[in-house]
Amino acid sequence: MTETSPQLPLPRNNGAKRPLWWAFAQDCLARLHASETDIVDLERRATAGDTAAVDTLMEYEGGDRPKPPSRRAASGMQSAAVAVGRVSSAPHLPPEEWDAIAADGGDPFATAKDGRTRPATPLPLSDVILLARLAATFRTVDRWEASLQPGALTVVIGLEPTLSLGKLLTAAMLPEGWSNQSRAPRSAPHPVLQLPDRPVLEKELERLLHHPAPILLPVARQEHLPALVGSGETGARVLVLEKVNADILLFALSVSHSATGRIDEESVRSTLPDDESLASLEAGHLAMACRAPTAREVAERISLMTRTAPVGEVARQGPGPVIIDGTMPAHQTARNIVEDLAAWQAGDLDWSEMSRSLLIHGAPGTGKTYLARQIAEAAGVGLVEGSFADWQAAGHLGHMLAAMAKCFDEAAVKAPCVLFVDEIDAAGSRFDGDQNGMNYRVQVVNGFLQQIDRLTRTQGVILIGACNQISRLDPAITRPGRFDQIERMPLPSLSDIRRILGKVLTSTLPESEIYTFARAAVGKTPADLDAAVRAARADARRRRAPMSPGLLRKHLGIDQPNPELLRRIAVHEAGHAIAAELLAPGSVVKLSLSDRGGLTERHSKLSQLTTEEIEVELLILMSGRASERLVLASISGGAGGDADSDIALATSLVLQMDREFGLGLNGDGWLGPADMHRLTGDEKQRVRAKLGEAMTRAENLLEPHLEQLGKVATMLINVRELQGHELMASIHRL
Repeated sequence: MTETSPQLPLPRNNGAKRPLWWAFAQDCLARLHASETDIVDLERRATAGDTAAVDTLMEYEGGDRPKPPSRRAASGMQSAAVAVGRVSSAPHLPPEEWDAIAADGGDPFATAKDGRTRPATPLPLSDVILLARLAATFRTVDRWEASLQPGALTVVIGLEPTLSLGKLLTAAMLPEGWSNQSRAPRSAPHPVLQLPDRPVLEKELERLLHHPAPILLPVARQEHLPALVGSGETGARVLVLEKVNADILLFALSVSHSATGRIDEESVRSTLPDDESLASLEAGHLAMACRAPTAREVAERISLMTRTAPVGEVARQGPGPVIIDGTMPAHQTARNIVEDLAAWQAGDLDWSEMSRSLLIHGAPGTGKTYLARQIAEAAGVGLVEGSFADWQAAGHLGHMLAAMAKCFDEAAVKAPCVLFVDEIDAAGSRFDGDQNGMNYRVQVVNGFLQQIDRLTRTQGVILIGACNQISRLDPAITRPGRFDQIERMPLPSLSDIRRILGKVLTSTLPESEIYTFARAAVGKTPADLDAAVRAARADARRRRAPMSPGLLRKHLGIDQPNPELLRRIAVHEAGHAIAAELLAPGSVVKLSLSDRGGLTERHSKLSQLTTEEIEVELLILMSGRASERLVLASISGGAGGDADSDIALATSLVLQMDREFGLGLNGDGWLGPADMHRLTGDEKQRVRAKLGEAMTRAENLLEPHLEQLGKVATMLINVRELQGHELMASIHRL
């Protein structure tokens, strides 16, 4: 139920109530529109050769100027859309013209008298949506202004810290004369909001707190919440960014798809899916849907993108493992759990004799949540879902632990059932080297362990946990007795991708074409595949055409592979694989190649953490880059990138040897994990030297095997996936 705003005495368009935040959002929108108009004016003048406009535009884009200067009086700052939206919802066109537009599939509400259906100065859709979400989060001007008082600390969970966020707040929400900076200067001629443009560390937050200027702290995920904020009653106000819902979309579409500030809300609202489905819609798919010409067609696209089979549409033959598909060990473990649960229900197996819990770890989108739901469906029992993010959003430590206990209580009441707990790695570890927030983590982990132990005494509840990074878990969570079985969910194999696509495309495309698509889609997650197929089908419906290979190729992102890039990636992965087989025979599990990346999966040989083992690991990590240099006579940045890249992992190993393992320049000392942002000059030099040495050794190792590198790379390009035993056989044949 939404509240009507006392500040908004509008006629209710098509009978819809305005939520409380709508008026606040409209005020912010008027200011954003004014700023965007100023930028458009600057760009026009700069194109015409106005050097002053060029300088001003560069200052603004570079962040040296918080807002572009306005050439308009304050009375002209309100957009036409906002002005019309606040005046009337009555028809503004002659009846015959109104009816003609509606008959042609247009939106007469959104059509201006001159025939325009879009605003004269379009606003970035992402900015409008984020602006509406922020307004819905703070709800009123008073609540927003409270966050700007001296000493105020406001945390917004779900808000990404970026430079563009600061520009949006300055343009649309901060009072005139204010600016935002990642850290307030000691003295400033105008009020400042401290707004970090990247995730902050505990020490950085401490420095912000020493200045009385208000702080708005964006936190992308609940587990990134600084311990200083989450450790108790600190006076900080913690908010959760409002998710995309029907009201927020209606607001955004009245801006993006209307020249009048109005749309046919009743029709759009009735077409949109429920708010839960809207909140799950990915930003890219939302942007794709919003390219439709009218708000109603946007709603139709979104409805198709989020449509799932109605409950009961697929008849089940009864409990059994047959509907759990997949070839990974985790899938077989799931089938075994379902069989054991059925045997227990039939009285053929004692509860104490069966496996009652499973921890699944792997990259996002690989199907961990889907597998938990399949287990419940296959067993014919209920599903209770919880996550550390949801529990932590309940509030401070006491509220968080209460939310956790409530979830476990619900599972006990609904037994037999499956209890699925997601994002377990957000709990952290009691043995983490970072002492900040340690008391909070200890109590969270202890609380979770207590709930798991309590569950072991409750017959009929299967516990399924999921996490992305199992290395972050407290050892007590992964020991036997807490989770009976631990399985990794890797990226799907070529055969699994072929099966996933075949299930939904058999009636649309021939088997040979499905196999071609599967080869090109190696490296994608099941979530990627599912989203691409749904988007392609929605696209086909909007075009009123059958599903085509071209549409599927487009939405899978596999239009035309770059042959040079594909060759470089294949050579890189071949280098890893051959070096691993030479130094640690039998360690390679699988090589896979997609149009944009590759992966060499192997068993780790770091069992004793000796210097020799670590040196071998460094050499293997650098061998992909070395292979590029040997075969292609150049290297790329493909070995670098995120924290899981080859160079990042190698750098971390070098620093661990020196600081944590007692195997480097610090002798027997333990200095704790290195802060990558504050490495000393000596540490940087040592990392460069060690990685350079590993690179040279990798080149020397691979140079006698240039022919093998080329042939393995060619095989990988042709088949896109090589199992470890296939690699070993091919190497021995060459």
